[in-house]
Amino acid sequence: MTKMKNQKLKRKGRLACTTTLVLAKAQRCQYVIASECEAIQPIEKDVNRHEGTGTNSSNHLITQSLSHLITSKAAAFTLAEVLITLAVIGIVAALTLPGLIQNHNETAWKTAKDLWEKKLTETVRRMNVDGVMTGHDSTEDFMNTFKNYMKVIKTCDNSDINKCYSPKIVTTGKDDAPLDIETETLTSASSMGLNEWQTNTNTMSFVVADGTTVIMAYQPECPYADPIEDTGSQVSCMAYMVDVNGKKGPNRVGKDIELSSGVAFSTCDNPIGDMCWSTEFAATRAINTCEGSEYEDMEEQHGSYCDTNYWAGAKLSCQDKGMELPTRAQLAQLASNLYVDSSGNEVTIGANEHKTGLKVKDEYSQNPPLTLGYYYWSSEENYADNAYSRYFFTSSTTAMTGWDSKHYSGGRAICVSN
Repeated sequence: MTKMKNQKLKRKGRLACTTTLVLAKAQRCQYVIASECEAIQPIEKDVNRHEGTGTNSSNHLITQSLSHLITSKAAAFTLAEVLITLAVIGIVAALTLPGLIQNHNETAWKTAKDLWEKKLTETVRRMNVDGVMTGHDSTEDFMNTFKNYMKVIKTCDNSDINKCYSPKIVTTGKDDAPLDIETETLTSASSMGLNEWQTNTNTMSFVVADGTTVIMAYQPECPYADPIEDTGSQVSCMAYMVDVNGKKGPNRVGKDIELSSGVAFSTCDNPIGDMCWSTEFAATRAINTCEGSEYEDMEEQHGSYCDTNYWAGAKLSCQDKGMELPTRAQLAQLASNLYVDSSGNEVTIGANEHKTGLKVKDEYSQNPPLTLGYYYWSSEENYADNAYSRYFFTSSTTAMTGWDSKHYSGGRAICVSN
């Protein structure tokens, strides 16, 4: 048979068949149908694209596509890939979140400080208009009026400051080193560095309704101000330390704590007047103080002179503190700040003056800056074996003009710095 014409390719199952018409040799013009079939691969995408779009074809494509997604290796992450991704996210979060939180806190603290300033200024303005800003004898007296103008929910006197305020704050000390301040020691205006105030008034702490906590001192000498022309200046009648988020951290000056003008802290143990005094102490003797000095020959005259010099020991102790033994004038200034006369008036005591009829100021009566009943060395010598000193008693003070021996072990010392 001779192949005459190819018909359209038809499929049956998995066979591809070609149907042709062939001419029978025995009978002309008569044809017979012949088929040739061969096995083919499963249906391919290009074949489906050219076949009809019937329901059976569509269902087959959907079923095949879902099966492909489920079984394909490229459609899923391995456990290692997931863990690496989580680790990267954690590292990025650890690097960025602290900065974001800090920026948020800084903004919140600044906003709260601005709000406090506005509240305080408005409170002072209203008190000034009502004529009740001045004329108070103490911080306690002032607070009794102040809390009628600002919503104060709790007050604490200077013996219980920590019941209203954080027990410890941090500020910047010498050479920008962090300095811890125990707030229970902030009991008076001078303890907050307000040495220019004529009256060393007590402090009080209180809590405002929004959670703000404050330590405040009021200045009794605060002058009257015209309520119309000068409405805001009397904020200076108060000194305060405000913590805008209460006892929560970081309790650090410059962060959540703001100080009013004039408030300052230092490492001074006893800030009295405009001088800083150390805690008083009993000096230990200095050894070999005469070697190479003008007093070297005193060793032969006085035996163990150079090994029993308590005055020199006190001087060295002050130097170790970064301070000095006070001069006679500085000891007299200390006495002037410590005592008042029998009527409670301020006194001025000269460097070589003896003064009686005195009494210790009220703020020092329970905790004087030095132990009374002793003499305290000055840095000034009047002879190789003697130094000037001053006695401090309960009701008198005496300048000793030079007969106190440097070798007397019963003397005491106190150091001073500006």
